[in-house]
Amino acid sequence: MLQAEGVQRMLLSAVAVKTAEMGLGRVEWTVVDWNVDAFRFYEEMGAEELPEWRICRLSGGALES
Repeated sequence: MLQAEGVQRMLLSAVAVKTAEMGLGRVEWTVVDWNVDAFRFYEEMGAEELPEWRICRLSGGALES
């Protein structure tokens, strides 16, 4: 797993650098609440959790209503 974590760090760092180069102010993504390892990794990389945000979705029959 250490090798995979190294790749994750490289990818997230590259995205962050490119985002800054493009003059954009942030990168946002979603993580399922049970993925504690992912939360820990992202916090170590400097990310902050935004607990006031929730994901909403329309699908199936609700799309046609």
